[in-house]
Amino acid sequence: MLYLIKRNKFRDRQITIMDLFLPAAMALVIGLVHFFGEEIDEYTGMYSFFLVSFSAGFTVAYFFSALMPEVMRNTALPVQNASILAGFSMFYVVEEFLYGRESNLGRIREEFKEVHTGFTMLYHVAVGMILFFLAQGGREKLLLFFLPVVLHTLVNSLAMKEMHEEMLKYRYIKVITSLSVLIGVLLNHFLRVPESYIYVLLGTVAGAFVYMVVHDALDPRKERPVGFISGVLLFIALNAALSIL
Repeated sequence: MLYLIKRNKFRDRQITIMDLFLPAAMALVIGLVHFFGEEIDEYTGMYSFFLVSFSAGFTVAYFFSALMPEVMRNTALPVQNASILAGFSMFYVVEEFLYGRESNLGRIREEFKEVHTGFTMLYHVAVGMILFFLAQGGREKLLLFFLPVVLHTLVNSLAMKEMHEEMLKYRYIKVITSLSVLIGVLLNHFLRVPESYIYVLLGTVAGAFVYMVVHDALDPRKERPVGFISGVLLFIALNAALSIL
């Protein structure tokens, strides 16, 4: 009997380690993309319009086909999609303050750096917590969430290349923000945040996705429709392939 108890505990520990490994590995990939965002942009700069529109197409397809229905089915809030609306509104207000008023923040650079760093970290910590949660429910949902996050980490308004130049002088800021996704994974691993709260976070991040698409991508350019449609078609093909497997 004692042997069986020990063996079951070892098996549970193995399962826990495996559950942690995949989201942690994805968090490290996102962190590396964020940390080396400027260097990556040097190689992909000539395709930046295409990448932004491709990211937008993939994200829009993911949002309407998978993310929004998932949030609606599992919402713990009295108003459906309230968390999505909150995420959209929050990103608008914060980005309006951080970017739209940047010229007025020259006198308070320290405060600007702290606000921007804190906001970026909170977003990535939330992403990490969601990665760990989705890993418990199946790799399909995890992969579909991971891909738009990576794309947005590279090309959106919170990408490393978009950070204020004063912030980029400090390597520790880049390291902290790049590790924040992994911090979120570990935080949820140890705290096991209730499912209802995670879906509120998921809805908030979904609203952020939509805002970033509107803010960064939906500004028609000659080459952008091709990228947008390519993103939509890739999501459809990937979703179909995952449903068959």
